[in-house]
Amino acid sequence: MSSSLREPFTLSELSSAYRTAAEREAQRISQGASTTGYKVGFTNTRNWAQMGATEPMWGAMYDDTVTHLAGGTGHYSLAGLMGPRIEPEIVLHFHKAPAPDASLEQILECVDWLAQGYEIVLTPADGVPPTVPQAIANGGMHGALVIAERRAVEDLGPGLTNRLAEVKVELRCDGETKDSGSGANVLGNPLNAVVHLMRGLQREGWPPVGPGSLVTTGTLTAAFPIAPGQRWTTELSGLPLPNLDVMFE
Repeated sequence: MSSSLREPFTLSELSSAYRTAAEREAQRISQGASTTGYKVGFTNTRNWAQMGATEPMWGAMYDDTVTHLAGGTGHYSLAGLMGPRIEPEIVLHFHKAPAPDASLEQILECVDWLAQGYEIVLTPADGVPPTVPQAIANGGMHGALVIAERRAVEDLGPGLTNRLAEVKVELRCDGETKDSGSGANVLGNPLNAVVHLMRGLQREGWPPVGPGSLVTTGTLTAAFPIAPGQRWTTELSGLPLPNLDVMFE
């Protein structure tokens, strides 16, 4: 096996990491935070062999890590976030719980609005990329989620399931294009991230996706380090979702 590849982590190792993450979540709640939903990560299968991953992972999001940015334009402070990296994602809000065996179309019927979002993921203090279990145990490396103006599902037009796979985005920093991506980069379709999330939550005994849950489905592009003083913008095509224009402080 190439030295650049890792042996896959076992289900036992992953379950142990999720137990640690659950303890971390319980501590956050005991300190007054409320959970608002889940982030899904490791959704680009091209990187799995290098990481030893065999499936996506997830982590909880909280009321103090999720920000709705009016109009999708504004400032956001990176204070307290270790080695932040930016990921443009599609965010879903559920008005009811999807059935465990729901199809992509049935999952979408449980969603009342969508938006673009920037998930800010964290980097370990030593700068060494975390292993899959380490990332899981640290809440999926979730730091923050900045959400643009939302759009109701009924306002997004027909064929939405397929269009989510075809949506394209350009990610820019200070006007320079850093990367382009599409919904197909997220397990073929961002809704597939929800399928994997629901299966994993059930397997590990975590609370399911339910009414009021936010799910951010995984990055459409590569992740990039960000720093105060930078302005990051998106240009989405294929769906009428408002773009993001954020100056980081």
